[in-house]
Amino acid sequence: MPTPIGNLLDISKRAINVLKQSDIVFCEDTRVTKKLFQLLDIDINRSFYSMHSHNEKSVLANIDISIFNKNVVYLSDAGMPGISDPASQLIQFCQKHNIEYDVLPGANALLNAFVASGFSGEFTFFGFLPHKGAQREKKLKEVITHDKISILYESPHRIEKLLNELKATIPDRCVFFAKELTKIHQTFIKDKVKNINLANIKGEWVVVIDKTTQNNMLTLTYDEILSLKLPLKQKVKLLSKISTKSSKEIYNELLNL
Repeated sequence: MPTPIGNLLDISKRAINVLKQSDIVFCEDTRVTKKLFQLLDIDINRSFYSMHSHNEKSVLANIDISIFNKNVVYLSDAGMPGISDPASQLIQFCQKHNIEYDVLPGANALLNAFVASGFSGEFTFFGFLPHKGAQREKKLKEVITHDKISILYESPHRIEKLLNELKATIPDRCVFFAKELTKIHQTFIKDKVKNINLANIKGEWVVVIDKTTQNNMLTLTYDEILSLKLPLKQKVKLLSKISTKSSKEIYNELLNL
């Protein structure tokens, strides 16, 4: 079952009833979930077990199937389980063992952001990009050349990096940035990438990127990339792709500059 992504009032009456009737609670972090129970004025006198992305397989491999004779619930720390959060393996386990289950509707950051963006049409959810290196570069290329609207999650630690990468590749594409959805400091920013600056990066982000067309593909020149405020290694990579010079030559050239 989903939990609020910020505003506690977003939890449904049905969800509260399910939590009240639960005997066993599986969750990402027992501390976070117990705090939610207390905020909702629900007794925490029941069994809580941690099941997150790092231990989901081992928990299910060692679980006593008779536990499902009781009222068992699983919830994420925030949002919908199974959307960049554990749950799919638990559902597969239930399907394999013919255990009856249900999924409650509720808050979801990617859908909130998509509707708030004002974009319309089909979209693809890419979740979090790899943190760095060739994997990130490859995935980002897939995102920006995709023929549908693309939706990403990004942490405050890498949101400026993502913005710089988008400025270097799709400066004229329209993008929607949503921060801290449903919370006090919720922020929406929509503009061409080249016009966007992020004054306060604290908080969790959802980024909605309009689909590609022939008119908004990469058009930056060598000199325009040179003028961008990017880390040296990123700038060298981009310049090497549109130049006959080697990466080493460009690197030495930029050091001299």
